Amino acid sequence: MTPDERITQLIKQMQSEGKLPASIGPRQLELLTKSLQRYSGQVSQRIQEKILEDFQAKTQGSMSNEIPDAVTNRGVVADLTSYVGSPEIAEIIRWSLQVSIDVAAGGGRFLNQMQSIDQYPAMELKRMVQRDVPRGFKQGPKGELIPVPDDDWPSRWDAAGGEFYDDRMIAAVDDPVWQALGDGEGGYDDALGNPFPPFAFNSGFMTFDISRKEAEDLGVIDAGEKVEAPEIDFAKFFSFK
Repeated sequence: MTPDERITQLIKQMQSEGKLPASIGPRQLELLTKSLQRYSGQVSQRIQEKILEDFQAKTQGSMSNEIPDAVTNRGVVADLTSYVGSPEIAEIIRWSLQVSIDVAAGGGRFLNQMQSIDQYPAMELKRMVQRDVPRGFKQGPKGELIPVPDDDWPSRWDAAGGEFYDDRMIAAVDDPVWQALGDGEGGYDDALGNPFPPFAFNSGFMTFDISRKEAEDLGVIDAGEKVEAPEIDFAKFFSFK
């Protein structure tokens, strides 16, 4: 099965399982499928470019330190291939398809959430899945975690213009912070382009619904404030800006 066929099957499966709003018609479904197919190819290209950039940067660093030996180069390759799990192009394509599947699931949740925006007008960004190497760290040569300043999610949230409520990352559904996260505002080159999670490659962070009462109590929105659902272009629903 080709990646495009897999995506077509995925969208149909999501619809049959109720993971897409029942209001989506055949034409919208077709546009959504084509948008994801195009996006999947872009994800694969970005992953390959990222690997090449990282490889060039690390090998240049090794050469400048005059340590271009086999041990150093093994470390470079091990570090880079951990990004996708394998140096093989077939594995990169498989992994990029999985990223696209994860993004499709996030898009489905986002579309469904628009149906209950009055009851749940805000979202919280928080960790759902643990990662061996979370954002804000990199893996050292002996497996130890080394801090990477300003790369953790609170730093990304701040760079995207988000506000904190009791140290929680919460914003109204129509707040521009969500698209800014997807666009990598602040110079993050691993962002995935969409106003819904996953916002970056291999992210364990997701959004969780915040009820109107909690959003109003925290001051995220004013009492009785109307939060507008964004207009959705199904032909460009999955996209890099």
